[in-house]
This record gives sequence, structure tokens and C-alpha cells, in this order.
Amino acid sequence: MSFTNDPHTPSPLSLQQVLKGLVAWYRHLWSQRKKIALGTLLVLLLTLSYNYLKSPVYAATTTFVLEHDQGPEMGGGLSSLISLSGINLSGMMGGGTLFQIDNIQQLYRSHNMLRKTFLSKANIQGTEVLLLARFAQAEKLDKKWAKKQVYLQDFSQGAPLTRAQDSVLKTAIKTVTTHFLRVAKPGRKSTILELGFDHQDEGLAKAFNETLVRNVSQFYQQTKTLKTATNLRMLQQQADSIKQALDTSLDRLARLDEALPNPNPLVKTSRLPYQKALIDVQTHSAIYQEVAKQLELAKVAHRNRQPLIQPIDQPVLPLEHNRWKFLKTLFIGLFAGLLLMVLGLSLERMIREALASDPSQTKH
Repeated sequence: MSFTNDPHTPSPLSLQQVLKGLVAWYRHLWSQRKKIALGTLLVLLLTLSYNYLKSPVYAATTTFVLEHDQGPEMGGGLSSLISLSGINLSGMMGGGTLFQIDNIQQLYRSHNMLRKTFLSKANIQGTEVLLLARFAQAEKLDKKWAKKQVYLQDFSQGAPLTRAQDSVLKTAIKTVTTHFLRVAKPGRKSTILELGFDHQDEGLAKAFNETLVRNVSQFYQQTKTLKTATNLRMLQQQADSIKQALDTSLDRLARLDEALPNPNPLVKTSRLPYQKALIDVQTHSAIYQEVAKQLELAKVAHRNRQPLIQPIDQPVLPLEHNRWKFLKTLFIGLFAGLLLMVLGLSLERMIREALASDPSQTKH
């Protein structure tokens, strides 16, 4: 039984054929070296032009760490001492789950905090400006808003906002949360939070970032210390009231003592007002000592709630931007241009050879 070779069946490639193909490919590229050089130079020029003609986007970033809530375990012996004094430390310290790091992230994206930030003024390049006005000018929204009868100077007067003003402000907040604001954790289990604001206006990026961090920190501190501050204020009022009553009873005791410099020991009733005044002084003194002790412990508990947010890194001018450095741009442009020209010429050669070897294209 004999086998015949099918002329249409391709034979396996040998090493010699592969080497010949590579040499032919290299010679083809070498013959097109001027075209490759011109194409590479063109891509390089386009890359340089794009990098330096585009407006850079500046990144203002603040990183900070959140304190863990220690709750009733705070201070060890101090907690026991406060409990023995009759103070509910758990109620004073507040819940420990209100401001976990995930909730803080949502707080930075909240409408209320961004609204307050937009309506805040900041010093940008020595000028006090409304952040909403600066943002509208940077995004070229001021003329668009003017067509809706909304003018930037109306926001800085402190008057209640109209429906139209609320509408454009809501649009600005949505734009910021979608395109410019970054809130993230570097690690899944990390307690470090990173807040970023990216914008082509360097001054706006830095000012908006710092103002938003400040507004959220103030809200965070006021909310976390609300219960301890209320308890501290009530104890302070009680202490002041009892101290005033103690001073009054001391003054009354002194006057009664002066009125009887040499009391008759046989007349017992003459000493009765003095003894009553002395009991009042002792009672007020004991109450004042207890309230004063609780007041000092409440001050300690209130101080232990602060600070709540500890900054690590803050934005410093000049801010980092997305524009490449010259050497990096040069390398990327040369590499991309060379790669594109080589791939393009190689693909052109492969298509031409495939068409030349197609039997349907051969004339008999």
C-alpha cells in the first residue's frame, strides 16, 4: 500500500524556514526604516502635544486615621471610679457604632456636608471666595446658571436659598460626587481613610478638600460629644447652683454667729437658728463635694472623646497632577510610535503575501 503526498497539504515548518522568514521580515522593516522613523517621530510629537497642551488635573488628598471607640472599658480604673460615682458612662460616651469608618465614608459624600462645603468661603491665593462661585467659574456654569436667573453673588448673602438656587446646588453636588470626589480606604481592614478631590483648578482642589474635611470633623466631634457635653453642662449648672446656696448659707451662719457673741448657755432656743444654719452649711457642703467630684469625672470623660479624627497627610502646594514628566513622555512616545509602525508594516506585508499566494488571485 503506497501513500501519495497531497500537493495542497502544507508541510511542517523547519527551523531553516523560520530563520529565513525572520531575516526576510527584518529586511523588509529595514527597507522601510525612513517610514518607520517618520511615523515614530509623528507619534512622539502627538504624545508630547497631548501631554503638554491638555489641562493638568490636580489631586488634593488628605489621609487620616479614626480613633477606635473604647466605650466603658476606657481608662480601666477610671471607668470603675466613674461607675461608683453614679455616672452612667455608657450613656455619656454614646454608641460605638454610629461613626464606624464605613459610615464616615458616606458622611463625606452626604448632601448636607457637600452643601455646607459649597456654601463655605475659603482663602484661595490670598482672596476670600465662595467655593460654589469658584467651582461654577472653573466649570463654566455661571453663565448657564444666569439664564435660570441664578446668580453667584446671591449665594454669599446668607439668605435662605430659593428653589432655583437649591436646584443648581444639587446639580453641582451630584457632579462633584460623580467626577471629582474620592473617598476610599487603602486597605479593607484599615482604619485609615483617604479623601481626595481632583480638579483642573489647583486652588479649588486644595480649598475644597480642606473645607470638606474641616466641616465633617466638626460635625463628627459635635455629634460624638453631644451626650457628654449635655451631661457636663447639666452638672456644671447644678454645681453653680449648689455653690451659690452654700455661699448663702455660709453668709447666714456668719451673721447669726455675730449676732450672738456671748450666748447664754441656759437659753437653748437662742442657739437654734445658728444650729439650723450650721446644718444647712454642712448639707450644702456635702452635696457640693459630690457634685464637684462628678463634674470633674464628667470633664475627663468629655475630654477622652477628642480628638476624633487625626490627620496623617494633608494637601500641600504644589499639588500632584496627572501630566507626565518629559523623560517619561519621550519614552512612551518613542516606544508607542515604534511599536505601531512595526506592527502596521508587518501586518501590511502579511496581507500582501496572503493575497499573492491565494490561488483565486492567480491568472491562468
